[in-house]
Amino acid sequence: MTAPSDDARSWLSQMYASFRVPLLRFLQHRLGDRHEAEDALQESFTRLAAAGQATSPRNQRPYLFQIAANLLRDRAREQSRQGPVKMVSFDDPETRADDVPVDASACPVSSTAHRERLHRLGQALQELPERQREAFVLHRFDGLTQDEVADRMGISRRMVTKHLSRAFAYCEIRVRYASADQMTSGQRDRMENGSEEQA
Repeated sequence: MTAPSDDARSWLSQMYASFRVPLLRFLQHRLGDRHEAEDALQESFTRLAAAGQATSPRNQRPYLFQIAANLLRDRAREQSRQGPVKMVSFDDPETRADDVPVDASACPVSSTAHRERLHRLGQALQELPERQREAFVLHRFDGLTQDEVADRMGISRRMVTKHLSRAFAYCEIRVRYASADQMTSGQRDRMENGSEEQA
């Protein structure tokens, strides 16, 4: 699995520099919260990185904004599945600390860690083989079923399952490391330590 090329990094950097401010403004207007908008911005660029240079230069802005709009739609659907937010009153003497919902995004450390994970996920997606990345994007980001992914890619459902399981496994491990080299080194060290313990 190879790291993203210099061209891919340069393209993504140019996209970020060109469209960060208008996209953040769009997201903040829709979400009404700066921190949520920042998180949505990072995730939008993560999805863009996963898709790669899929459009011509003149279509890049609408493509990016469509990714962001799809993300907002996915979040709204997820929130509707979770049900209404429980409201508590701090004026009520019966209110206990356990009744107060915890907002992880209010913690700067959690927010920074979340952004770092998104950044690493974006790197992980770029490092996947092309067919694995395509299956992952179609299934996770575009919401296609495995059968629909198989039809779109012209492969069997069994092969889609294989691509997805490998992509998920790689991404799950990769987000723990700052780089692909660091991940490879860490896994090699663990294997060597395991061999020494068995000896």
